[in-house]
Amino acid sequence: MNDWGVRSSTFLIQHFVLTSVPSVFNRHDLQHVHYPQFFSAADVEWREATYGGACRAANKVVAFSQWVKDDIVRHYQIQPEKVQVIRWPPPTRSYSEPTEETLKRVKEKYGLPEKFAFYPAMTWEHKNHIRLLEALALIRDRRGIRINLVCTGKQTEFFPNIARKMRELQLDSQVHFLGMVPPADLRAIYRLAQFMVFPSLFEGAGVPLVEAWNEGTPVTCAAVTSIAEQAGDAALLFDPTSVHAIAKAVEKIATDRSLQETLTRLGFEQLKNFNWETTAKAYRAVYRRAAGQLLTEEDQWILTGDQA
Repeated sequence: MNDWGVRSSTFLIQHFVLTSVPSVFNRHDLQHVHYPQFFSAADVEWREATYGGACRAANKVVAFSQWVKDDIVRHYQIQPEKVQVIRWPPPTRSYSEPTEETLKRVKEKYGLPEKFAFYPAMTWEHKNHIRLLEALALIRDRRGIRINLVCTGKQTEFFPNIARKMRELQLDSQVHFLGMVPPADLRAIYRLAQFMVFPSLFEGAGVPLVEAWNEGTPVTCAAVTSIAEQAGDAALLFDPTSVHAIAKAVEKIATDRSLQETLTRLGFEQLKNFNWETTAKAYRAVYRRAAGQLLTEEDQWILTGDQA
């Protein structure tokens, strides 16, 4: 990118610096617009000023889903053709595929139960762990079905609220928070899980969905924001604001073997739409356009729509 004189800002840290060279802004999402209660007033103000300014100043904006693109265009009143959708395949694919020996080692290392639901997510409030816990308690108390849950991801300042709720609902022996795990172990946990549950209230791109499909793990997830777009018909959808809806979906996928097999098959099909080579070519086309470089026919085809 330096050879082309383009500044990309940024994949992980969402800052933007005005420069004299062309720039590309990778905007994850506008969660602060939809859920300002999850941020401080100062953070909302900073995000709004930075993201709005960056989207207007950049030569090109990249969004990870059509839903986020539409949100950016609507909120910041910029031209749709300025925003390119580039979807991300599973990052875990770059790590070794779990062997039988790896699966056995990981199962013993973390004391994983024979059957469990898996939720990989940092414990931010919008990740909706508390409603998921309430759904598990509801299934146990009303249906007499015990569903184990394994969670991974960094434990944020909101985690004590989750831990307190878990104790209140007497789920300590049923729910396991492992914290951050090595990428190779993460792939193994996906593979060992009976299914992946993703009740997040807001996502710019539901990466755990593609990671689960990559391991042949069936998915049930929230029918909101970019998650529903990414899932297509390859997941069992539910309303993440309703404990009863979450409970119904979780019980169904946990007890219906035929549904699990169908969702695994559909997940592999949906995964074909997420390819690292296509993603890389899309970024190359975006950078070439921003830098004023000569575009190939393939670049032009990519930039005429959101083929990535």
